[in-house]
Amino acid sequence: MKIRFLGEPIFIYLKPEFKNNYYMKNLKILLTLLVFSSKPIFGQKMDTLLINPENLKIDQLQMGKSQYLVYVLNDKNAPKSSIQIWSIEVKKETYKDQNAITIYQNWEGKDTIIHTAKSVSLAGNFKPVYHESWWNKRGKQVFKEDEKKLWINNLEVSSGETDKQKKSVYNSFVSAKDYFLNWHLDLEVFNMLPLRKNSTFLIPFYEFGYDKPRNIPYTVIAEDDLIFNGQKIKCWLLKHEEKGNRELFWISKSSQEVLKMEQLINDKMYRYKLKLIH
Repeated sequence: MKIRFLGEPIFIYLKPEFKNNYYMKNLKILLTLLVFSSKPIFGQKMDTLLINPENLKIDQLQMGKSQYLVYVLNDKNAPKSSIQIWSIEVKKETYKDQNAITIYQNWEGKDTIIHTAKSVSLAGNFKPVYHESWWNKRGKQVFKEDEKKLWINNLEVSSGETDKQKKSVYNSFVSAKDYFLNWHLDLEVFNMLPLRKNSTFLIPFYEFGYDKPRNIPYTVIAEDDLIFNGQKIKCWLLKHEEKGNRELFWISKSSQEVLKMEQLINDKMYRYKLKLIH
């Protein structure tokens, strides 16, 4: 017996005892169900793209200042808590006589500065060359990627470090050898993605001081309208999900800026980032 499935011929061999009308009728019903149930699976092709300097659209990155309101909901009906204001500035500068893009971050809590960061990436490929980070009650870390040198609270950390925690930071840092992007700048990296329908982007992210570089998948799952500043903004809906963590980003199709982020942690707690109007 010969049938066509999605345009391709399929040959089915039937034993003589199965060639009566009863079996043929039920076989046709089964094949019909197979075809119709398979259409959603094959209807849309999902493209996967590994982000690299060739496909990163650096010219889309918005220069200047921006702010985000960041807060937590312990459940959907709970009041806002852990409220922060993130102030970000993106500037074109030079680093050791090379054209670079420097991003400054300042995170403010209720009555104190929680975190500051200075991150320098090469203008041509956005590869990190310098990252300086300070956290309240934790201190300061400086990473010179171009020299593979690291300082924690003004003390240099090397391969001979005996402190277990510092040695772990050092080992993860020196493991970052291939092209990667600074995960601390995810909002800016999303600004430069070649976003399109039915696409998954593998972003080679590394968070300085944590883990090792790895390709993190982000998928455009839909187009959505977001009410922003009283206007309906057409957005790409970008999703990242792993165990205990789901993130959705609304990214303006016109400006490529992240306007909203919703994060679900352990299926209970929600965290939001909302771009503020200047």
